Amino acid sequence: MTSPARQRCLRLRERLSSYIDGDLSPSERRLVAAHLRRCPCCRTMADGLRHTVDLCHKAGTASLPADVKRRARARITSLLAEEASATPARAAAGPRRKTKAAR
Repeated sequence: MTSPARQRCLRLRERLSSYIDGDLSPSERRLVAAHLRRCPCCRTMADGLRHTVDLCHKAGTASLPADVKRRARARITSLLAEEASATPARAAAGPRRKTKAAR
């Protein structure tokens, strides 16, 4: 069973992205801000999400050098070709995943 405090956190987290994007009404924004002042866990999550959004915005403005794009496309094409030529049993098993030990 989820505690009332946990339920408040879960409801807040559903609105966190909208809060960071500035898409909440003023009253909702005040409620989220008040919760973030009281809850270090949700505040940490909000800070992490803000940081991620900032990085995404910055990355969107950066351009990759042409040789990096070319090498990436070539590697992706190579990996797709390897997957396509895999044995039928291997192809049916889906993409390869690293085990925890291999990470």
